[in-house]
Amino acid sequence: MKKMILVLCAVLALGCCTAFAEAANKVVLWENTATEVDEAGNLLGQPVKVTLETAEPVEIEMIDEVDVSDGFFAKIRRDGVAPVVVSITPADYGAHANLNKATDEQLQAFIAKVAEQFEEGQYVSEVKKTESGNTFLAVGDAVTRSVWTIYEDTLIEIIQYKEDFTELTAEDQAFAIEILQGIWME
Repeated sequence: MKKMILVLCAVLALGCCTAFAEAANKVVLWENTATEVDEAGNLLGQPVKVTLETAEPVEIEMIDEVDVSDGFFAKIRRDGVAPVVVSITPADYGAHANLNKATDEQLQAFIAKVAEQFEEGQYVSEVKKTESGNTFLAVGDAVTRSVWTIYEDTLIEIIQYKEDFTELTAEDQAFAIEILQGIWME
C-alpha cells in the first residue's frame, strides 16, 4: 500500500504546472520531433529534447493560455530578479537553421523584426555569444528585453520585464542570459 501511495504521489507531482530545477540538475522543458525531407523525398523525423540547467533553483510555471500545439511556453522565476517568459517553438527557417551560421545582414534583419515592438530610437540591440559559443540576439529598452537564438531550426526566445514595468537591472538581465545559456538541445 505504501508503494501505491508513493507511486500516486509521484504521478501527481509530475502533473503539476510548477517544477523546480535544482543546482546540477536538468529539467526537460520540451520534446518535439523535427521533420525534414531528404533528397529522395522521404520525410525524416529528428527527435529534439530541450532541457534547462541552472546554478540556483528556479520556479517554472507553464503558460496554458498560449494555444500552440507545437511549442513550450513558461514563466521562469527566481527570487530577487525579474522573471522571464521562455518560448521554444519550431523556427521554420529551413532545415537546421542556426544563428551561428547567419550572415551579418541576416542578423540585422532579425534584430529589425524584433525591434518593431519597441519605440523607434528607444531600444538597444546586440549580437553576442553564449559561453558555449552560440550566437544570440538581445533587443530591448530599459523596461523590456527580448533575448533569443535559433538553433537546429528551433527558436528559443526569452522576454523579460518586471510586473510593475520598472527598469531592468544588470542582475535581471544576467538572469535572462543565465536561462538562455542553461537551455540545451539534445
